[in-house]
Amino acid sequence: MSFVKCLTLGKDVEKVFMKYLVDYPGMVSLEFSQGKCKDYDIKMTTKDKVITYEVKSDRRSEETGNCCIEYMYKWQASWIFASKADYIVYYCNRKWRIQERWLLIALLMDIEKETKNGGDGNRSRLFLFSVDKLPELFEEIPELPELTPLDEIK
Repeated sequence: MSFVKCLTLGKDVEKVFMKYLVDYPGMVSLEFSQGKCKDYDIKMTTKDKVITYEVKSDRRSEETGNCCIEYMYKWQASWIFASKADYIVYYCNRKWRIQERWLLIALLMDIEKETKNGGDGNRSRLFLFSVDKLPELFEEIPELPELTPLDEIK
């Protein structure tokens, strides 16, 4: 799949999650981050606090039985380590999941996983783990809709 197609699908997932946040109690404003090197994808301001979210999706997990989380790109900290988001939202295996980023990092250190090179000419380092591990890492968000499977997207 092309980079542009992946980026478009990623933005679609962010939009679905943002629509979900519209009904959050006490929500005052929502905004997408701007620019190339952003610290989060979505920022929600409530009456009492600001909460940020990094939103990712993996639409191949059903096919592969695995999930991956990037932690390094070109020898620099990336996605999970570089984000400054409060929460990681992950659409994977046709389910929406969420976890505090710092807790997800701690949980990732303790699960059975492999480290692999992948993506963008093998310049990324990834944690690769079984979809069976998802309930150990994330809380499910059952209210969000299932998205179109990747093989049905033109």
